[in-house]
Amino acid sequence: MPYNPPPAGQPLLRVRGVNHSFGTGEAKTQVLFENFLEVMPGELVIMSGPSGSGKTTLLTLIGGLRELQDGEIEIWDGQTADYRRMKGLNEAGLVKVRRMIGFIFQRHNLFDSLRAVQNVRMAQQLFDGGGGDADIAAILNFLGLSQRMGYKPAGLSGGQRQRVAVARALINRPKLILADEPTAALDANSGAAVVTLLQHLARERDPAELEKLIRRPGQHDDEGGRLTPEQASMLHALTAEKGATSLIVTHDARIMNRADRIVHMERGKIVSNVVVAERLFVVEGIRKCAYFAAILPEQQQAIADDLCIGLHPELPVPPTLLAAHTTRVRRFETGGVILRQNEPVSEESKFYLIRRGKVDVLRDAGFGEKKVAELAAGDYFGDRALATDEPRVATVIAAEPTEVYTIGREVFRQHEATSRPFIQRIRAVYGGK
Repeated sequence: MPYNPPPAGQPLLRVRGVNHSFGTGEAKTQVLFENFLEVMPGELVIMSGPSGSGKTTLLTLIGGLRELQDGEIEIWDGQTADYRRMKGLNEAGLVKVRRMIGFIFQRHNLFDSLRAVQNVRMAQQLFDGGGGDADIAAILNFLGLSQRMGYKPAGLSGGQRQRVAVARALINRPKLILADEPTAALDANSGAAVVTLLQHLARERDPAELEKLIRRPGQHDDEGGRLTPEQASMLHALTAEKGATSLIVTHDARIMNRADRIVHMERGKIVSNVVVAERLFVVEGIRKCAYFAAILPEQQQAIADDLCIGLHPELPVPPTLLAAHTTRVRRFETGGVILRQNEPVSEESKFYLIRRGKVDVLRDAGFGEKKVAELAAGDYFGDRALATDEPRVATVIAAEPTEVYTIGREVFRQHEATSRPFIQRIRAVYGGK
């Protein structure tokens, strides 16, 4: 039966208001608190957080391995072209959900009596019309297990057992993959192979991106994990079918920068939801400004995370997000005045980073306004006045529909207090006191 993807713009996974408790009566302890999350088709999402923050509990609820007590979890079923709702499902319904998901457990959970190839084949045979042994051999070979396919778990190392578990989870090309510390027991190459496989199962990637991950003969692997040329050549055949979505619980810093989004949990609650491309866009943008270049990298990232709205910077901000994040992002139609020359600085004054669109910078030197610059996505303006308390030195007008991130004057004051020697030097750059 053909797979029907979710309607355009709709998530594959939706978590709404999920709470969870362990125990009963006086021993009852709440461990999850009002969690909301949407995961879009083809995303690779990493869930981070300290031990005991509730990551694994939330993962098991999504996977139907625990009964959902409060809230709602919906998973798109491409066969019925509708969402399956987890609340109130009986055991038969939960089994159907589990068959839609590829699980990679922290403990491999292999059958000790079966050889590696048999462990993977058993998962494959649960689905009518599944591939054959050639598919199993291909994925085990990519994961570096071509010489271990006939071994039982007792004859495999911990990392090799984990790679068999990865192959078992992916052999049926599930559209949702839930993974709990999938790379913790793996060496750098194996970890890179697993994450690269998940990325390419999700969607088409820039070939140049893959080239950077290939270790050439004689090349020192100073980045902590690269693919061999042989592994890279296998990827196309293994990942011809796209659209897989992965939600990965991990503490592995090696794979954080490979995610599309990082969700962070603290004390049972999702406290941040950052699109990695958006974070990088904002950090790179504010670093161009002399004021923010003077502060520490971790401070720059903290500013970026406070500014991010959880949307890739190439996508337009829908009205609902604009309404929800009025202090972070604004939209100006063509001709809209963002700043006006000689406007005094006030508590409401902002620094602007262009997210999408273009602006014209106009200046009046006593002979009428003249265009002196054109700025586009990734450029910034409005910093001088906030650094020096001087009036605005130019008028800025949207040359086309334009979205801007905004940073308030209080952020400048906060970092002036913590980075005073640097900021004094920056004031000299602007010509202020």
